[in-house]
Amino acid sequence: MNITIEHVEIISILLFFSIVALRLYLKRKNLKIEKIVIFEYSKKYAEKINEIVSKHSRIFKTLGTIALFSTPIMMFVGAYYIIHSIVFFKPSVALVLPSISSFRYPGPVISVPFWIWVIAVFIIVFSHESMHAFIAASEGIKTRRYGLLYFIVVPIGAFVDIDKKMMQRLELRKKIKILAAGSLGNVLTFLIFLLTLIIFSQVTNQVIESKGVWFNATAPDSPAEKVGLKGIITKINNTTINSVYDLQNFLRKAKPNTTILIETTEGIYELTLAEKNVGIVGVKNYIVYKGSNVPVHEYILSAIGYFFVVLQWIAFLNLGVAIANMLPIIPLDGGLIVRETLKEKFGKKGEKLSNLVSSIFFILLLFSLFLSSLTLRAAF
Repeated sequence: MNITIEHVEIISILLFFSIVALRLYLKRKNLKIEKIVIFEYSKKYAEKINEIVSKHSRIFKTLGTIALFSTPIMMFVGAYYIIHSIVFFKPSVALVLPSISSFRYPGPVISVPFWIWVIAVFIIVFSHESMHAFIAASEGIKTRRYGLLYFIVVPIGAFVDIDKKMMQRLELRKKIKILAAGSLGNVLTFLIFLLTLIIFSQVTNQVIESKGVWFNATAPDSPAEKVGLKGIITKINNTTINSVYDLQNFLRKAKPNTTILIETTEGIYELTLAEKNVGIVGVKNYIVYKGSNVPVHEYILSAIGYFFVVLQWIAFLNLGVAIANMLPIIPLDGGLIVRETLKEKFGKKGEKLSNLVSSIFFILLLFSLFLSSLTLRAAF
């Protein structure tokens, strides 16, 4: 039996789950199990958080202030996307779930490769919960316990145990700082990974470049097949072709039945276009090391591409979670902020009003997901 990449992926996932299950069994004394959710506690990390904040309290005070002022902005952005998707019937809300191999979810669900999903979710929850703990500690509320969170044997991030009774005694402004801190943590993580993505892109562009267009084959009865086109396409009518984009741009402007000269690494070919089509398939950029004609190995290009994809998913999922978390829906942090604000102004009536706001936005969210589902199905 031939072992494919799909087989390797499935085997690696099974091995991963086995290792996690064994680890949980060995640490079973430090676990708390609630139905299918497992909590693994760590007092050492909680102590470390309190220690870091005591040494850098001014930094976390500043971050708390930023979280406070960013709250209405993120709430507005989240509400805007939901209402915009409903009014203009455009998909803007979707669930993100892990997929294995070529499996794809139906409806308003974005399928993410399993390993990328695990890495991204862990970073998202870790940065979110850690920032809650840091800002709480800067306001005098220490973290009692910190730990890892599992869905059966799937690690889905971290959690913090903050003294809620002490938090309730705080003034409203400080409560909002702590509640909004999680989304701020995700925004900061987004900025860090976005910057890393930009730097990595710049470094990559200094090392490798595209110097032509490679194609896998010629289509039957096409202009390319008739002239026996082969090699790497580098020029068309003295126009340099460095990438697929250059080729597409040239063909977009060309007129049907135009005779052109294509220069490749194998020679010069004269052919007549058929409906702006050369007749080549499996087209991609011919990537070489900068300043040379030495091609970059496929596995290196695959590794670079995979790293780009991982950075992009981590960055933009963090941003998406930051905004979604600030929606005025209980028990999301945005909903809790609205509840605390309305309770401060209207007492018990404020709590009922916050429940009403939460219900309205929850219905709008479900409706937006439903519209996204219809739009995506129509697209396919």
